[in-house]
Amino acid sequence: MGLAVMICLVLASVAALVVTEHVRKEHRPERPDAPALDYVNTFISTLYMVLLALVVVVQWQNVDQINSDVRNEASTLTALVQTAQRMPASEGTMVRTTALDYAKGVLGGEWPPKADASTDAAALALSTGQATVTHPVAANVPLGTIEDQAIGQYQALAQSRADRLAASTSETSPVLIFALGALSFVTILTPLVLGLRANAVAFGGLIISTALVCLSFWFVLDLNTLFHGLIHADSGPLSDFLAAPGAN
Repeated sequence: MGLAVMICLVLASVAALVVTEHVRKEHRPERPDAPALDYVNTFISTLYMVLLALVVVVQWQNVDQINSDVRNEASTLTALVQTAQRMPASEGTMVRTTALDYAKGVLGGEWPPKADASTDAAALALSTGQATVTHPVAANVPLGTIEDQAIGQYQALAQSRADRLAASTSETSPVLIFALGALSFVTILTPLVLGLRANAVAFGGLIISTALVCLSFWFVLDLNTLFHGLIHADSGPLSDFLAAPGAN
């Protein structure tokens, strides 16, 4: 839908510029109520800017939230591998393996999140790791700091994952995107409907405003794709964790 709205917006912009150029060449006299029309145009432009700022802020916060959660996950996984090194060999190996499987599962099945829950390798690795440290790490070792620390790290990892998945599904409402597209049309076409001043300054201003509106709407559509595009969530921390010498 967003791409269709973007195409229509560009076509309407081109048509508006063609009509405006025709008006400019005819040098029609300025309307006597031009100041009032300028006020109406400014009011509509202000509404457009407020809605644009709202949409961009919401989308930017979603991307920033995902990046923050991924950094927390990578940090927790690193700590979990370090904890595994202090555990008995069999349990430590399982904890370390589940940490690696979790990172691979996130990158393979949750970047972006897949609808098929049967391929949720990250959740499986998380539950397997938690089950590993639910009981004492050895028969002659009581419940203590190592096991408690590992359990706490798994809990923190599960919370970061839940927050990331919640932010990953928090895309901007299609209704809000449609409203922004409609207001973009209005912002571009209003000067023509109300009567654009037939001079080079007015024509040049409309060209600039039309270009900015089209670019702004493209930026909103691009930013709404949380895992792709110009500004997107970064999986680098998890990739760095898998590439770290301690994780291999």
